[in-house]
Amino acid sequence: MTTTWTIAVKIGASPNSAPIHEITVEAVDAPTALRRVAAMVAVQEAADAELLIDGQEEVFSRAEVEAGLEEHQAQT
Repeated sequence: MTTTWTIAVKIGASPNSAPIHEITVEAVDAPTALRRVAAMVAVQEAADAELLIDGQEEVFSRAEVEAGLEEHQAQT
């Protein structure tokens, strides 16, 4: 029988601090849930690395560009 597990990542030990990331998975036990989350993270990291390798454009939010935090420069 599977159970719904929510894995939450928090910074610090304060019980009042909000998680910076949460993932919900179905698994039979906690170790299996953690392995599934680790696999999901590995797949996402591989996809992110593939974007950089393939040279696809990076997308910035309007707020980042307007604040000068990110700059888009075309190489022509």
